[in-house]
Amino acid sequence: MGLISPFLGNATKTGSGNESGEKERIMEVIGVSRGQVLLEAGFDEVFSYFSDQKKILSYNPLCKSVETTEYQDIYRWNFEVTDPQSHPIRLIFFVEQEEVKSHSAKSVDKASQTDNSPTDDIISGDIFWKNVPVEVEGAMPDDRTFIGKAFGEMHLKKSEDEKTMVDVQMKVQINFAVPFLLKIFPEPILKIMSESAMSFAMQNVSNKMLENISKDFRYSVVTQQSSGKITEFERDLN
Repeated sequence: MGLISPFLGNATKTGSGNESGEKERIMEVIGVSRGQVLLEAGFDEVFSYFSDQKKILSYNPLCKSVETTEYQDIYRWNFEVTDPQSHPIRLIFFVEQEEVKSHSAKSVDKASQTDNSPTDDIISGDIFWKNVPVEVEGAMPDDRTFIGKAFGEMHLKKSEDEKTMVDVQMKVQINFAVPFLLKIFPEPILKIMSESAMSFAMQNVSNKMLENISKDFRYSVVTQQSSGKITEFERDLN
């Protein structure tokens, strides 16, 4: 498997194309996690903490490593989960991180009058994790390794008494061939068990990450929700 370029479109396998017209059943598994947490720390400290991608993902029990790539601000996440028979399933995500800070209207207006950039009165900020499409060269290393898509957004806002509100939304998406999933779950319960497993995994990850964050900050959970969704479709067999 080789990363050709993250800017070549959707992940595909190189080859001569599908001449037989055969289709394969694909199940798209999506996990979503949302939550709001109020941390008892200043904005700058919290923003720096959450923008440290390797630190934050080290709190995720499914993440085995975060690697830099040859492209600036683009990372490779290596995840591993186990099926009910304790066999490993490896998931790879390519993600770009982007950071944005917002200043108060007063600060921006003052800067416009002096031809300087606003340097103070930062009131909020966003950290985005964006999926980076890749093209796969040749075959995957085995039938238990998959490239997924990951998306995240963390909105941080100053609160009173040197506290910071963090609003987090995460989404992961993996396409599995149905015959592979049938090795894990019988077809009559495949959809409901896959959705339940994803929902449970997202909730467990959220709890574990909060547990680790609590070692560095006092916090209170405002809202927390996780869910899983399954969609089945057909695509050309390459």
